[in-house]
Amino acid sequence: MRNTFLPLLSRLSVVMLLLVFWGCQKRDDAVATPQTITDRILEDSQFGLLRVAIAQAGVSDVLKDGNLTFFAPTDSAFQAAGLGTIAAIRSVPPDQMRTLVLYHLLTGSVMASEIPAGMNSVETLNKGILYVNKATDGTIYVNNARLTQADIKTANGYIHIVNRVLMPSIGNVLVNIQNNPNLTFLTAAIKRIGTSNPTLLATLENASSANKVTIFAPNDAAFKADKDYNTLSAIASANVQTLTNILLYHVIAGARFSTQIKTESIDTFYTGNKLITIVAPTQLMVKGAKNLTAATIKQADIPATNGVIHIIDQVLQP
Repeated sequence: MRNTFLPLLSRLSVVMLLLVFWGCQKRDDAVATPQTITDRILEDSQFGLLRVAIAQAGVSDVLKDGNLTFFAPTDSAFQAAGLGTIAAIRSVPPDQMRTLVLYHLLTGSVMASEIPAGMNSVETLNKGILYVNKATDGTIYVNNARLTQADIKTANGYIHIVNRVLMPSIGNVLVNIQNNPNLTFLTAAIKRIGTSNPTLLATLENASSANKVTIFAPNDAAFKADKDYNTLSAIASANVQTLTNILLYHVIAGARFSTQIKTESIDTFYTGNKLITIVAPTQLMVKGAKNLTAATIKQADIPATNGVIHIIDQVLQP
């Protein structure tokens, strides 16, 4: 009896060991299986609000396919954007939320080390334009957001964590100005000079990736405070050349977000005339040569397909 039992026990032990080994191997394989971008977002506690946004947008499956690069805003980024609750996110219509989420997504897997130095304009999955800037110190900015963690590898690409929600561009600089209810005087001024001096109009409409611009856009209150342009009728009858020079003085070459602004003197599109940008402890400002005080940037970093707009509270005087 003893001779029969011992071999049986030995065989059972071997079987049990094999089962345990096989079970451990299965668990190891499960852990080692690469996650998609969607899987990674679902499991990371810092993306609670992003998960809600993805669900509201209905793009969970989109983030599982192909080779992609996703700039993922954290919960604190959503809070800073005024979307700090589930209710706030769900109040956004699904098609608008889809546009917003897909604006964070690029076709192709791009590691941080592969991003060229300087400013790069890239097309998003939904045909928007993102501005990716690698500064001289290696810091990477996407529009006005800073990349805080790079190269989270997934089965279908990379996640880069950013500290702001990226707001989609909705057309060129001119379209953004015309659609802004606080820039009706600027729209009228552009219309006034458009037929006589089409150069500025073409610049604001130009979608060429090589000709991005930044415009410091005076709001309606700024025009109303200016003695020469304080009514729409005054703008409609203004000297075209003088008004053209004023508007050209508000435009500089290249797309410059607030993260790139520093205290310096900058050439404008009004040839031979410079303005001064100023970085103060709590605000960004810009000063014209004949302005007694600096204008404050009231709303920064409005992206457009051909540049960026900063809304200011004074008309700049060259």
